[in-house]
Amino acid sequence: MIIKGTIVSSGYACGNAFLLSEENVNINKNKININDVDVEISNFLKTHKKTIKQFKKIQSNLLDEDKKLLFDGYIILLEDENFINNVIKLIKNNFISAEYSIDKVIKNQIKIISKVNNSYIKERVNDFLDIGKRLIYNLKNIDIFDYNFLDKKENIIIVAKDISPTQIIQFNLNKIIGFITELGSITSHTSIIAKSLELPGCIKVKNITKLIRNNDYIVIDSFKGNIYINPNKNIIDKFKKKNKIYLHRKEQLLKLSKLSGETLDGYRIKLFANIGSDKDIENVLKNGAEGIGLYRTEFLFMNRNSFPSEEEQFLSYKKIVEFMNGKIVTIRTLDLGGDKFLPYMNFPKEESPFLGWRSIRIYVNNKKILHDQLKAILRSSVYGNVRIMFPMIISLEEVNFLKKEFNKVKSELKKKKINFNKNIQIGAMIETPAAAMISKFLANELDFFSIGTNDLTQYTLAVDRNNTMVSYLYETLSPSVLRLIKYSIDAIHKKNKKVGMCGELASDDKSTILLLGLGLDELSMSSNFIPKIKYNIRNSLLLDAKKLVYDVLKADKVKKIKSLLKKNNLKIL
Repeated sequence: MIIKGTIVSSGYACGNAFLLSEENVNINKNKININDVDVEISNFLKTHKKTIKQFKKIQSNLLDEDKKLLFDGYIILLEDENFINNVIKLIKNNFISAEYSIDKVIKNQIKIISKVNNSYIKERVNDFLDIGKRLIYNLKNIDIFDYNFLDKKENIIIVAKDISPTQIIQFNLNKIIGFITELGSITSHTSIIAKSLELPGCIKVKNITKLIRNNDYIVIDSFKGNIYINPNKNIIDKFKKKNKIYLHRKEQLLKLSKLSGETLDGYRIKLFANIGSDKDIENVLKNGAEGIGLYRTEFLFMNRNSFPSEEEQFLSYKKIVEFMNGKIVTIRTLDLGGDKFLPYMNFPKEESPFLGWRSIRIYVNNKKILHDQLKAILRSSVYGNVRIMFPMIISLEEVNFLKKEFNKVKSELKKKKINFNKNIQIGAMIETPAAAMISKFLANELDFFSIGTNDLTQYTLAVDRNNTMVSYLYETLSPSVLRLIKYSIDAIHKKNKKVGMCGELASDDKSTILLLGLGLDELSMSSNFIPKIKYNIRNSLLLDAKKLVYDVLKADKVKKIKSLLKKNNLKIL
């Protein structure tokens, strides 16, 4: 049997299914006696304390700091006074059991956040479900699945309705080679972790938990999104061979790490890495990155109780800058709002958060956030080659505001006799049509640019890429998006400034030749994509790339553009 799924992370996996299921719980909805109120409250508080201890114990056993941060978020939600008080009020005022009170408070919270038109906030539904389930299991003394059991197995493919962050974090990922779920989304914690580990997986596979049984033999082809259930020996042998070739070629590509991204006719393009924290930097050099083209600093601010201090930020930036040993480190200032929020910062309820209070717009009324970050970045600049990049620019007025605040910070550091690189470069993202159309003016004020294709596509096409109703319209290879990209590159180059790309398109190996022909100076991506992109560049001619761009810019439909790319594509994996 062959079924289809939505691809999360590409690769092949051949192994036995492990069906992840837990006992269903019946909630006692009967009224309790008035004399039992204090007992129920006491039971809730004991369970609450026990659950926090469990989360802290799981957290303490983890080696990965980013995974530990996920549990900080869980503990913050559990320790929230409103949550605790709301459960106790229901028990007192409605005379209902602790388990029913927990269930009602959790469901009410989910109901509230489900109405928010924001994918990141909606993803927190799973966090609340996970917390509520664990509280109720503990309250009813139901055993919670022991993931150490999986250590005794090999080549496991996890099959589940959904996988929560607390579950995937507890897995021994040396034993698990893939996963399949009925639910999930590409922006969930599970999907993000799977991508970073290059763990083959498919989500949104209808009725998979009914179609698969424990120990069924599964083959995942997550290049095509195909799942084979108990296939014959020929199919198994075929995909084992494909996987062997795939892994061998990945090893071969890593041998390019010390070579430059240079075409056969001598055109040189720099290949940088995108990172979210200092935990990503080891793979940056291993995969042959020449620097960091995008350091997303917002992850330093998330999953915690308060803003990181200037000192804390400085130490984090300094660690990365020193590790890169003179290679460029592009630090983007805090990019909040849209789909990224902080639990300790009051964000307004907005109908369209991507069009609202986000990124540099937040700085206008919160200058301290901007000043602290700029000070920390400037202090780190004496330890290496640092650039500062601002997100979400739409006007020269914004650039002037940012430069004014930047000069204030520099003056403050000078007065305190704190060293920093006086010639540090400042740049901006081109991720709105407004920025693209005034790129020649922006180039008079800034030193460098990076095109963020994710937001640029979203804003150009008026499509929320996280909205399943319209996501089929989200297409970075749209003629309108490509024309804006080309216009920006040409306008910036006329001012003798450099322009790179750090959006998802940069890591698309089917588009490498197109990006070469567009004239980009840099490409920045998750470091595991660099070897493949470098191979494409080193086996291409700039002359062919320019001819492709000429043909692509004449095309009036996405289908024609994709057909042209397919004809010019280098098949390596």
